[in-house]
Amino acid sequence: MNDNTAAVAIADPRIDDDSDLIATGHAAPRLSWRLASDVADVLQQAYEIEIADNPEFRGAASSGEVAQARPYLAPWPGPPLQSREVRYWRVRARTNLGWTGWSEPCRVEASLLARSDWTARPISPRSNVGRRTSGPAPLLRREFTVDAPVAKARLYVTALGVREVQINGAPVSGDVLEPGWTVYPKRLLFAAYDVGARLSPRANVISAMVGEGWFRGDLTWHLHRNVYGDTTALLAQLEITLRDGRRLVIGTDGTWRGAYGAVREAELYHGAQMDLRCEPHGWRLPGFDDSGWEGVTALELPQGLEARDMPAVRLIERRDLPARPGVADVGQNITGYLKLRASGPAGARVTVRHAEVLDAEGALFTASLRNARAADAYVLDGRGAGELAPPFTFHGFRYAEITPDEGVKIESVTAETIATDIKRTGAFACSDAAVNKLFDNVLWSQRGNFLAIPTDCPQRDERLGWTGDLEVFAPTAFLNSDARSFVVSWLKDLALEQRNGAVPWVVPDALAGEERARGAAAWGDAAAITPWDVYRFFGDREVLERQFPSMKAWVDWCASRTGPEGLWTQDFQFGDWLDPDAPPDMPFKAKVPFGFVATAYLANSAGLAARAARLLGEAPGVAEAYDDLQRRTAAAAWERWGEEAQKSQTGCALAIEFAIAPAQERQAIGARLAELVENNGHRIGTGFVGTPLILPALTHTGHLETAYRMLLNPDCPGWLYQVKAGATTIWERWDALRADGSVNMGGFRQDASMVSFNHYAYGAVAAWLYRTVAGLDIDLTDPAEPLSLAPRPGGGLAWAEAEAGTPYGRLAIRWELAGGELTIRADVPAGAVARFSAPEGYRAASGSLPTRLGSGRRVLVLSPV
Repeated sequence: MNDNTAAVAIADPRIDDDSDLIATGHAAPRLSWRLASDVADVLQQAYEIEIADNPEFRGAASSGEVAQARPYLAPWPGPPLQSREVRYWRVRARTNLGWTGWSEPCRVEASLLARSDWTARPISPRSNVGRRTSGPAPLLRREFTVDAPVAKARLYVTALGVREVQINGAPVSGDVLEPGWTVYPKRLLFAAYDVGARLSPRANVISAMVGEGWFRGDLTWHLHRNVYGDTTALLAQLEITLRDGRRLVIGTDGTWRGAYGAVREAELYHGAQMDLRCEPHGWRLPGFDDSGWEGVTALELPQGLEARDMPAVRLIERRDLPARPGVADVGQNITGYLKLRASGPAGARVTVRHAEVLDAEGALFTASLRNARAADAYVLDGRGAGELAPPFTFHGFRYAEITPDEGVKIESVTAETIATDIKRTGAFACSDAAVNKLFDNVLWSQRGNFLAIPTDCPQRDERLGWTGDLEVFAPTAFLNSDARSFVVSWLKDLALEQRNGAVPWVVPDALAGEERARGAAAWGDAAAITPWDVYRFFGDREVLERQFPSMKAWVDWCASRTGPEGLWTQDFQFGDWLDPDAPPDMPFKAKVPFGFVATAYLANSAGLAARAARLLGEAPGVAEAYDDLQRRTAAAAWERWGEEAQKSQTGCALAIEFAIAPAQERQAIGARLAELVENNGHRIGTGFVGTPLILPALTHTGHLETAYRMLLNPDCPGWLYQVKAGATTIWERWDALRADGSVNMGGFRQDASMVSFNHYAYGAVAAWLYRTVAGLDIDLTDPAEPLSLAPRPGGGLAWAEAEAGTPYGRLAIRWELAGGELTIRADVPAGAVARFSAPEGYRAASGSLPTRLGSGRRVLVLSPV
């Protein structure tokens, strides 16, 4: 065998668990790596994986040589891990240049994998059991003794509610709002932490505070409480292995003690109310006298305990602000809170209120928050300067008003941004500063709304996992970041929340009491479209296989709602939600008929179900049945609404992108779409459904310059209108802020409003920036050419560049126009091949243009034809 270890090496070996926890809940984790090489045209041909119980790989078991070109999601080549088991693995690859060397040893530890592993039970102070109203956050503690050196210690922990845990006064992690939000009765996530370094000889204490969170706190604009239960509780199991071989288990049980402290209220919508005079100082440390604390009640072990495998919510950015009272401007619409350092007399108060925008007088504009109070209040204890930060809550805001009582000194102010800590892998930039700002706003809206679940907005009395928002935005999210595990976790909950196939409007379904709040086209189609997007961007066939029953159930349910003509015309539909021409109080009343939207989406999802069935090797006839459903439904939709659909931008875009119109008519429909756009002054005329499709539809039918003019339009409605108006995130309404500076409240319910300045749905345009402006795309459904580079310069741009993370590694492109020549610089990751397509009107400056680019850096110079 040719050994070429110097030419190619294994890099970034990893398992399919993005939690960054010490242990994984995957009994048979899938294994990925990438190839690193300065040599061009490297391709993997096979791999070998070794597994052992030691890092030296003595007595290792081998997968043998496995013929496989993909360096990602390889199956675990040994018996499944058992709870707490530790194994080591390493990989080497055979490429067209020979074998690489072995990767570094990678350690894998299994978490608690079986329900029987749990001896602990959830506990709550007795006075907290059955609470129906908001109240103080329970404190829980347990002291214990360690009488020998510690070899290993693991803390497995979750909560009914949200929790914050310390050992001997030190936090066990920087994770916040754990365990996030899932369908708690069926699926409750827990974390595993290495806490050996936090234990001390002899006396120790584990302490925790538990907040209401999504479990018991107010949810939705109805302010429903106790959606999942009336008792918040902590479930923790600390397992300590001593060097002498003994094992100690300190689990939550009836021996713990409970009380209350400074946190008098902590609600996600309303903020935190703290009275520092109530804090039992020293309760986090060993030796504290808790004899006056109350006993606890142990509850039944929850169902569906599952180790978290996605990143946690964490602090991701800090910004220091002027240390003074009054209105503070963060300079960026963020999701998080202010942390203050203040001193003052006992009993003095400091209040912090939040808002996204200011009114004409420079005061906080809070009407758009609806029922969310979004305020934190602190009562000082007079013990000197201390940090004030709200636990178990977050706010969506750019501006915060700090109001201290007389005698209070504000010593520092810091804006802290929190989000699910997803690794950013994508970037885009071009020669137009306004477009760059638009892209930055998209990133900030994704960051602000990817918090435990993908939410619609982070500020008002909502913050829900609206299915339609994620359905349209997922491709952009995947180009921006490694959001696979985050979205996959949410898809599990989507499947759990389906009822007879119908998908709720929001996941988790906090609107479960509203019978109609499920089964809307485009929204429920997240069940079919989003799993396919996961497969396309990450090659994760296992996710597609797991979600296929959900996908099939949704399509079957939608088909059952059609009439004799095969059209879906019944049920409430959001349609092209927030069409800019819809009445403010009826945002569902779009120009395109809602029946066309619903029926078109059914056809599209049926086609995806057919592709998935064929890929997964479903029973004979399944794929064919869905293919037939797609054809019949598309034909019926076009026959009924074809003429009317061509009167709106969204109707034309759906007809083209979802293949609703016959193939021979799509070019003419593209011309009609371009005419509609031009007659509208190149302003956008689409809502949530049409916006992600319109620029691709124009591009695919040869109207690239029309698409560019729409992108670059500075007038309302349009993306750059928001930028011109000073937006730092994407707005819910195209005209959320009118030209005169007033806020468009968009009331559609009595005494209510609907306007958010941080809503990522319209940010789906960033996918077009990647795919068309820069020309970079990922499609792992095509194993021969999984990546593509197809830049389409236009709009007067002088240059554009983008990069994205792929399972093979970094894919990047930059093009520049100068002196009539187009220079393209491309970086294709080792192991991959990219399809290359030159823009129309250009040819190679010399020689011929390649149609495939192997790995490595390429420079192509093109001249006008």
